[in-house]
Amino acid sequence: METLVHLLGPLHPPLVHFAVACPILAFFAVIGQRFWKKPWLSYSAGALWIFGFLAALGALLTGHLFSLHLGMETQWAIIPPKTAMKGHLRDHALLGTFSFLFSILTVWASVKIIRNKPWPSGFLLFLGLTVAVLFGITGHEGGEMVYGAEDNPNVAASASPTPPAGNLLEMTQNYSKVLVKMNSKTWNSRTHGHRWVNTYVSKEAVGAYKNSKLLPEGSLVVKESFENVDGKPSTTAGPLYVMLKGKASDSPSTGGWQFALQWDKPVPGNNEQIQTPVKWLPGDHNLNSCVRCHNRFKAADYLGGIPEGFENP
Repeated sequence: METLVHLLGPLHPPLVHFAVACPILAFFAVIGQRFWKKPWLSYSAGALWIFGFLAALGALLTGHLFSLHLGMETQWAIIPPKTAMKGHLRDHALLGTFSFLFSILTVWASVKIIRNKPWPSGFLLFLGLTVAVLFGITGHEGGEMVYGAEDNPNVAASASPTPPAGNLLEMTQNYSKVLVKMNSKTWNSRTHGHRWVNTYVSKEAVGAYKNSKLLPEGSLVVKESFENVDGKPSTTAGPLYVMLKGKASDSPSTGGWQFALQWDKPVPGNNEQIQTPVKWLPGDHNLNSCVRCHNRFKAADYLGGIPEGFENP
């Protein structure tokens, strides 16, 4: 399963582009056939519909793997939970599934065209437009979910003055006592090296975090991790992942979020190949992977949240 997640999951974006582009091109081919009566235009529309259907089938399957790969879900689910990405993931999956099912009609229409028994041109035009719009909306919603609807989202009022980035790791001292634990039990996070994790946030940000709203400036999010042993959490500490919500103008590409990581005793043979104790502060190139991953959660203020069933009520 893990091999499928990591190898096939990333194929979802390119397959989606084919699933969106093919129906649009097919629609224009149908329009062309309506005016110029060229048989090759009908055959082109049929071929594009078939390619689009196959791409949509691949996108549907890899989409679930991609959500696992990004950490949007913790286990395979035909219908994603409402809590994932503010419900956007669920809506995207349902719309994509409906679009795919509707596209079955285009395959039937393609077969009729190949057999020289095409449906009326008016119905083909309606079918082509409907499928193109459905896949276009599905792709657009997926893009908004990952990249956000705005380039610079509004940030909530500051909970406390934002400290200099250099003090970020110092703020994590006694985090388990001064911050609020957001999960009821640890879960295994693929995106954090398959380690078992707990998430803590600032008291002032608890409500916003639970409701997937914008966290106020000065909010601190700390994720502690423990190494995995035989599918269970061990007592061996992994990296400590830290995020601080600063001013959006200071870090516009991440909505104001700054990242840091500390690992005092790296275990031999770890996935990140870290061999000595590290303290990475905002701006360190080693944190680029953290930035890239969290940027996919822009619609949820760059935060993956707590998986369904693990929330702390």
